[in-house]
Amino acid sequence: MAPKKTEKKAAEEEESFVCPMCLVVRCLRDMVDRKSPFFEHMNNARIEFLEGIKSLIDERIEAIKKGAGTRKSRLTKIKVED
Repeated sequence: MAPKKTEKKAAEEEESFVCPMCLVVRCLRDMVDRKSPFFEHMNNARIEFLEGIKSLIDERIEAIKKGAGTRKSRLTKIKVED
């Protein structure tokens, strides 16, 4: 039978492991200066992403205005006899 770990030893082992995601979140939270190069880069990336979405929307609007966005009707008129 394996010997049980003491509570102190178990607590020490728990503290030595740091979740990588938790470490990233903790570092971001600790960064008080929002004018750091990291936050400037993230803000520029967000702007670029939104401008990309905007260009897709503008392109679709232009296609609809030019009539390219309308579908041809598949309906066929059938003459019904009385």
